[in-house]
Amino acid sequence: MNRMKRRSSYQFGSLTLEQRKSGPDVWVYRYLKTENGQRTRPKIILGNVDDLPTEADAQRACDKHRMQINAEAEAQKYSVRGLIDRYDDLILQPCLETKVGEAQDDSAFMSYHCAKSYKSVLDKYILPRWGTHAVVDFTRPATRAAVEQWFRELLRSNKNPEGLAPKTVRSIYNVMRLTFKFAVKWGYIDFNPLSDKRVELPRGSTKRLKKAPQLTPAQFFHLLTLFSSREKLAIAFAGWLGPRISEAFGLQWGDIDFEAGVVTFSRGFVHGRITPLKTEASRTNMPLPDEVLELLREWRKQTPFNTDAHWVFASEFTKGERPIWPVQLMKAHIQPGAVAAGFPKISWHSFRHTVSAWGKEAGLELEEVKTLLRHENISTTSQIYGEMEIEAKRRIQNRLVGFVKCQAAAEKFTPAATPNALQPRLLPGA
Repeated sequence: MNRMKRRSSYQFGSLTLEQRKSGPDVWVYRYLKTENGQRTRPKIILGNVDDLPTEADAQRACDKHRMQINAEAEAQKYSVRGLIDRYDDLILQPCLETKVGEAQDDSAFMSYHCAKSYKSVLDKYILPRWGTHAVVDFTRPATRAAVEQWFRELLRSNKNPEGLAPKTVRSIYNVMRLTFKFAVKWGYIDFNPLSDKRVELPRGSTKRLKKAPQLTPAQFFHLLTLFSSREKLAIAFAGWLGPRISEAFGLQWGDIDFEAGVVTFSRGFVHGRITPLKTEASRTNMPLPDEVLELLREWRKQTPFNTDAHWVFASEFTKGERPIWPVQLMKAHIQPGAVAAGFPKISWHSFRHTVSAWGKEAGLELEEVKTLLRHENISTTSQIYGEMEIEAKRRIQNRLVGFVKCQAAAEKFTPAATPNALQPRLLPGA
């Protein structure tokens, strides 16, 4: 006779406060476990009373453990807080363990910077609003409608001038959507309630409130004259190739083939950590314009950190063990010199926007601009398949270089009075 399979009951477990001979008391969570016919009560130490001062705090800390031991129980019992705690433990924390100067494991789910940003969004916005809700609530249209209303209330507008910028609202949505993706993977719900347009962002959330300043060709060439070798090389590299700046500062001399005039991008440098590159399209080689090659040769002769294993932009402060921090170099030296010369307040990303704009003005096809910027897909700059040969890339780049030089010759740019070149200096903490 067939018997109906008994549904697993939800195991809440027990919470107790235990004394210690030394140090503060600790909260202990216990649950039943059956293995090989034997029943045991494993013990999990959640933290001490300094970390979890109230029983309510300790109960919330139990949620992530309850979610794991009740994989076959009722989904109604799983809270968003428990989901976020488990996501933090399994996905974010391994990425955040990388210390300054260390290389992040290639198998990490995301970069240190990305994990830090996700954790901030979860702690600041999502947990306070949705932490007490059950995960399964989000499969209901009424809850998803409430999420859409929440996004509308967050967004800055004429009626809500103190609201969040569109980019921040998009970030909150993306982090929430990715977190619920793991709720599906872990079996708490059957579908992602924030994907497939089940929850849509409010109108205006795709707008940029601030655009990175872009340079004209004449401005770019004059900017190069303001600085000495190291800064001039960084500006030229960013201006001619338009890399993500983490990619430029993650370069070692061994990545440069001077004879072939080619650079290979294989790692990044973000917040003091060596990270894998963002996409497959990023991990490729690119031709180097003659102007950049000459500046690379000049800088390699000057810097004491010039072996293949050294960083191209090695930090003197760390005796070459790490690259210079790009943001520190920009804010402490390049921005002040540029502003004094009459330029807008540029950032490293200004150069990536500039290269994109120059490519379009030069009449390059969108696929060609995509190749130069090494975007993953054309919607960011249609996916193309296969790797373009280096000489084909060089032909595209030569068209861009030729256009920029012609435009610079035809333009008139009157700079503010500045010294001929601003000398590099040692940057504390770089």
